[in-house]
Amino acid sequence: MAVIIEFDLTEDQVRAGVPVAIVAQLTSELGVGTPALLEWLQVAPRTWARRKQAGRFDMLESDRVARLGRLVRRARNVLGGPDEARLWLALPNRALQGRSPFDVSATEVGAEAVFDLLGRLEHGVFS
Repeated sequence: MAVIIEFDLTEDQVRAGVPVAIVAQLTSELGVGTPALLEWLQVAPRTWARRKQAGRFDMLESDRVARLGRLVRRARNVLGGPDEARLWLALPNRALQGRSPFDVSATEVGAEAVFDLLGRLEHGVFS
């Protein structure tokens, strides 16, 4: 049974910078490697090295972490658990032109499309 991690980040936490330790939690939750997660977060390897030293992401990076956390939480709730969410987020989806929800959600516009798709699934709308 997977450990359920909560990703409820407040605006104050995002503004102050999210601790970099959340990367390990997200890689575990999503079943992706650190390089793939850092690419999603748009954090270059040299920037990652600096962030690890500082212990925190900057505000914009923290905002992307918060977006991914909201997406993970929503997928868990709609799909029934962390394992179901992990699988759904990773697999290509016809409603997203054959791209995975994880890949599509790397932009704000894409994340909105993924949240909309989850809303349709939640309400039984064929997608």
